[in-house]
Amino acid sequence: MTDCSDCSVGTSDDAKTRIDQIADAALRRFSRYGFKRSSMDDIAKEAGLAKATLYLHFKSKDDIFRAMIRRFGARVETRCHEVMAQKAPFREKLTALMDAHFGAGYAAFGAGEHLPELKAVITAIASREIEDHEGVFVALALRLLREGDAAGEISLKRVDPEPIVWTLIRAAIGAKMGTPPSPEIYAERLRQAVAVAAAAVDVA
Repeated sequence: MTDCSDCSVGTSDDAKTRIDQIADAALRRFSRYGFKRSSMDDIAKEAGLAKATLYLHFKSKDDIFRAMIRRFGARVETRCHEVMAQKAPFREKLTALMDAHFGAGYAAFGAGEHLPELKAVITAIASREIEDHEGVFVALALRLLREGDAAGEISLKRVDPEPIVWTLIRAAIGAKMGTPPSPEIYAERLRQAVAVAAAAVDVA
């Protein structure tokens, strides 16, 4: 998720650092004030840069938003791969993967008053980036299930792993519904979803 096709200039090391700086500032700004109430000037101030510097790297606020999603997704992907590298029992590892992927997103955007607006913006202009982000979880969760099956920790003889992964995704989405839960309650709901999924592939 390191593509920067929306950027106006090439991505040398210095340019990439500046792009990441702007994307991180945009995340802070959009989380606090929403998309509509954040101008290019606001993002520049949040990043500690001149507005002209933003236009050296991005054509519009939409482009910055997409870069922000890619930047956030890359950080989450790194966390997910760190989880996959750990030596841990299947259920513990799947819980950690859920937290690394969905918990991180909830911590960044979850309970904010601007979440509905940001979701609408994501749907309108960053659907490809979100599909890529979701694809990371799908691939790693499937790998984890198949590795657990090969190690004898779980059994996939009675179930197809893909529906399990998509059920976990829907559970993670559903766990946010209603009054926004605290990050701790959300993490517990993710843990419960893993427990149900793990029961479906229990070797017993």
